[in-house]
Amino acid sequence: MKRSFLSGFVFLSVVLCMIGASLFTLLTHQPVAHAASGDWQTYLFDNTRASYNGAETIITQKTVSHLKLHWTHSTAAQMSAEPVEVNGIMYWGSWDGLEHASRLSDGTDIWTANLGTTMDSCSKQPTGVGGTANISPVSINGVTTSVDFVGGGGNATFYALNALTGAVIWQTVLSTQPGAYIWSSPAVFNNSIYIGLSSLDDCPLIQGQLFQLDASTGAIQHILKVVPDGCVGASIWSSPTIDKNLGIVYVSTGNEGTCSTTETMADALIAVNATDLSVVSFWSVPPSQRASDGDFGATPTLFNATIGGTSHKMIGLINKNGIYYAFDRTTISTGPLWQKRLAAPTSPYENNISSSAWNGSYLYASGAATTIKGKKCQGSLQALNPTSGAFIWQDCLSQNALDPVIAVPGLAEIGDGTSFIIVNSSTGAHLFTFQDMSAKSNFWTAGSISNGVLYVGNKDGKLYAFGM
Repeated sequence: MKRSFLSGFVFLSVVLCMIGASLFTLLTHQPVAHAASGDWQTYLFDNTRASYNGAETIITQKTVSHLKLHWTHSTAAQMSAEPVEVNGIMYWGSWDGLEHASRLSDGTDIWTANLGTTMDSCSKQPTGVGGTANISPVSINGVTTSVDFVGGGGNATFYALNALTGAVIWQTVLSTQPGAYIWSSPAVFNNSIYIGLSSLDDCPLIQGQLFQLDASTGAIQHILKVVPDGCVGASIWSSPTIDKNLGIVYVSTGNEGTCSTTETMADALIAVNATDLSVVSFWSVPPSQRASDGDFGATPTLFNATIGGTSHKMIGLINKNGIYYAFDRTTISTGPLWQKRLAAPTSPYENNISSSAWNGSYLYASGAATTIKGKKCQGSLQALNPTSGAFIWQDCLSQNALDPVIAVPGLAEIGDGTSFIIVNSSTGAHLFTFQDMSAKSNFWTAGSISNGVLYVGNKDGKLYAFGM
């Protein structure tokens, strides 16, 4: 009897150990969400910030008029983060401090993570997750893991979350400066994270900084201090853009602060080495073109152009002064190769902060108040010739568009106040329009198009999904 009991006990122990080992394997080796062709995995699609999904084949010029609302997801707060989609899961943040992972079928949450909120004397309201996530596979303790990299809403803390469960893998406090906030969206490159730091709303200004973090551990590898210690200003509230072949990271910066004579990299486009954030070159807006509150809020776009028979690797963005600047990205300090006024300078009621899109043929850019063919427009969308900035076409908008332009083959999309529009990217002809009737409505959040669905958020706290 004793022997039979011991044999049974040993057998049961072996079975339990096998089950335990299997559970451990399942928990520690979960499926990794690699971005498939057609997925939109980060802010403005990829590290070039071209805001263009060339793999989209379902939403086209022929089918776009048939778009219909699939579902809405309402939150208790505003949204400014672009929804991104990887491997059948959508990731997005909201101003109540939550980072969401949601089902594509109906928008219901798989998980949420509370990453906190920040409030200063200007905002008068809590602001939570304002930046867009980057979903990337990274080695964590030797295991390839799908990670949701995102700036938190509270205490200037940057997070790495398990993209399948929402569990915190690591978190790193970037600053203890009062009012510090992460508007920026991360770029992932060579197992490093690049992320900008800014003030929430200039109340107070902080020292603008660019961080390089170890993607596996969150350890701070390098910091670029845009202004000298003891000074404030030159926040980085746009997002890093990366040329992987050159190994260069590009960022745009905010307005100068208390040490204006020594803050040479304020209101500027800066190029730094991806290895150590050492400055390669920079260019700041000349005094003759500076506007009140005339900093950069747009994220730079990489594109290509042949000018005078010479091929150039280009980078471009709009300043709050309403001028779009285009540079050879290897010689930024020599100034723009061309510049084009798209709008009047920023005013208390209008802003020029929309990032552009590049589809391989034209740039698509938006601006605030302007006049088109004698008609006064509150905003505009235009296609630009990449060699000169000349208008291919212009479209008059009823409102100032704050969100970036996004594009897929044959189409471009932009918010227009309470509406968003999708246009023929060759002609500017309107092919689809949707209007949100809410009194608080404003489509100021970048949309994304992946695998036949358009996802777009609204200031009123609604996230929309449109498909066939």
